[in-house]
Order: sequence, then C-alpha cells, then structure tokens
Amino acid sequence: MTSTEQEIRRGAPARAGAPRTAPARTGARRPSAPAADRTATRPSTARTRPAEASAAKPARVRRPMSRKQRAPFVLLVVGLLCGGLISLLLLNTVLNRDSFTQNTLREETAQLQRENEALRQANAKKEQPAQLARDAELQGEKWDPTVGSIEVGQDR
Repeated sequence: MTSTEQEIRRGAPARAGAPRTAPARTGARRPSAPAADRTATRPSTARTRPAEASAAKPARVRRPMSRKQRAPFVLLVVGLLCGGLISLLLLNTVLNRDSFTQNTLREETAQLQRENEALRQANAKKEQPAQLARDAELQGEKWDPTVGSIEVGQDR
C-alpha cells in the first residue's frame, strides 16, 4: 500500500500525481549545454521577478553565539538558581527551628498537665472525711459527739 492510499483511507485530501522528490545532489556537476542552447530554450528578461531577486541575495548565515553574549545569561541563570537554593535553605532552617520550639512547648505542656493532675488527686485525697479526721487528731482536736447535734422537743 502506498502513502497515497494510506492518506485516502485516513480521509486526507488526494494529492495530484505522485509525490515529488528532489534529485540527490552530488559534488559533480552535470555537463551544461552550450550557451546558445540555453538562450534558445529560455528567453532572458530584463526585469527580475521578486522571487528571483530574493533567491539572488546570499542567505544570511547564522553565527553561533559568542562567549561574550552567552556569559551574562549563564550568570543570570546561575544567580537565580543559587538565590532560590539559599531561600529554600533559609526557609527550611526557620521551619526546623519552629518545629524544635513546638516540640519543646508540647513537652512542657504535657509535664504541667501531669503535675496538675497529681495535685488534683492529692487535694481530692485530703478532702475525704477520714483524712480530715486524722489531720484534726494530729493537730490535737478531739471529736465531740454533741457538737452540731440538735435535740428536738426540749425547750430552753
């Protein structure tokens, strides 16, 4: 199957004729016809066409960039990369320092919460009636069963 048949199957528009290819150029030139033959087959015109005029001008050869032109751009790119790297390192350092501070504060908070809970438990033990009676005896107080009792039915 030729390329034209493939293009027709894909829905590409049909081309007129077979594909044209330029002959391969080699270093050797073809023998040219005598000057008289050339003028007979092709009449010369005094004016040149715009296409021929542009073809007559030599094509501009693009020269590679010199080192002088390339150096500022390379320095700019390297400078930007270094600046970005330094800013990332500083940002990372600040975040790590804040992380250490945060961990220290969490540890201190946990320790203070444990101490607070221990103090609450100790206070709850001291407020129990049995513990209050023991503490009162240690201070020399005695229990009087008549104190705080009300006798009903007696007139005074």
